[in-house]
Amino acid sequence: MGLKLQDVPASAGLRWVKQGVAEYFRAPMSYTGLFVTFLLIYVAVLALSSLLAAAVPPFAYLGGLVLLMGVPLLTLAFQMGTEASLRGRMLSAAIYLAPWRQKEPDRRRALLILLLTYGLLTVGLFELTSLIDGGAFDALMAAASQGGATEEELARLGAAPGAMAGFVWRAAFTALLSIPFWHAPALVFWGGQGPAQAMFSSALAVWRARGAFTLFALGWLGAMLAAGTLAGIVMGLLGVQLAGLVIMPIALILSAAFYVSLFFGFRDSFGDPN
Repeated sequence: MGLKLQDVPASAGLRWVKQGVAEYFRAPMSYTGLFVTFLLIYVAVLALSSLLAAAVPPFAYLGGLVLLMGVPLLTLAFQMGTEASLRGRMLSAAIYLAPWRQKEPDRRRALLILLLTYGLLTVGLFELTSLIDGGAFDALMAAASQGGATEEELARLGAAPGAMAGFVWRAAFTALLSIPFWHAPALVFWGGQGPAQAMFSSALAVWRARGAFTLFALGWLGAMLAAGTLAGIVMGLLGVQLAGLVIMPIALILSAAFYVSLFFGFRDSFGDPN
């Protein structure tokens, strides 16, 4: 790809949201299937790591690291899938294997280093936030994920000193970490850049298009708030048990459409990969 960092107007951010939603509904089943495939792999790796951790405890950390490494790969798969779909090609779960089938071994190595870097940095930031909040947020998440905690116990853990601060710090660190990795996987795959160069180029692109990315974030925040309002109405009409039949598809649509929209931000920032 002839890489060239381009100027992006602030108005482009909302356009990316619209383009992502429009492209999603052009092939909704394919994009939803792509996202569900990732979730199934995620659950399988989580179950396997939990099984192995019962015998060898360090496998719990290894499994967590592998899961975190999958996040940048998910963004790349959707960007590749969107680019292929726009050219009229069929989407399939095999897109997750495509980066490892390319002829340039140096790009495979660079992508693996990039994924590992993201996983290790995320683990490090989570450990740092645990020190800041004294483990209060981790305790809340553990109780919520186990499913056996009562509402009173969850309320007590949520009100514990440091729980809210832990959430805020995690959200802030995750947002900052996403900046150098936002375009980095695509820059490695399409641009042939090394991990460090790709992270620098990504951070520079996001900074230069900060107005567009601000509107992009606000656009998706508005979509999530609208979905939350709709979910509340559905729960009021159908009850909590039946509401899941409506809320789950909405969540899948929003998630898949968000990842679809990432390609349009990359294309406006660096040009069409073709």
